[in-house]
Amino acid sequence: MNKKDIISYVVRRTKTTVAIASFLFLLGQLIADINMGGVYSASGYSVTKTALGSLGIGLGFGLPCVIYTSDRLSRFVQVTLHMVTGCAFMLAIAFLAGWIPTDKGLLPALLAVLCMLLTAFIIAVWTYRRQKKLADRINRELEQRRG
Repeated sequence: MNKKDIISYVVRRTKTTVAIASFLFLLGQLIADINMGGVYSASGYSVTKTALGSLGIGLGFGLPCVIYTSDRLSRFVQVTLHMVTGCAFMLAIAFLAGWIPTDKGLLPALLAVLCMLLTAFIIAVWTYRRQKKLADRINRELEQRRG
């Protein structure tokens, strides 16, 4: 892959991860509003911090996808590095934004972290399965054209 293709690939993947993070931000805001009976109020730039945190998480998962452009590493190592980097960004941002309830004790904090990691894992598995289906369909169509 040349430099232009790599940049294009990273930009496309990062747009996707930012879109997913933005959707989850919006979903979180909607759930909070519904839970509070339509009287959700925020102060101290909490919505801004949440929106910027979501953007940071999207970038934290999107930009490291550059690792997939290297042929020197196995796919397992690529996926592991990508997920570790993305999850590290996510947890650091969550801690800085106050999304991990450290003041409520160890169990609520661990549950928050586990929910975040589970969400990242579910999105990764869903994306992998979707891409695998697409690749299988393309391969079937290529086989049909050949024979």
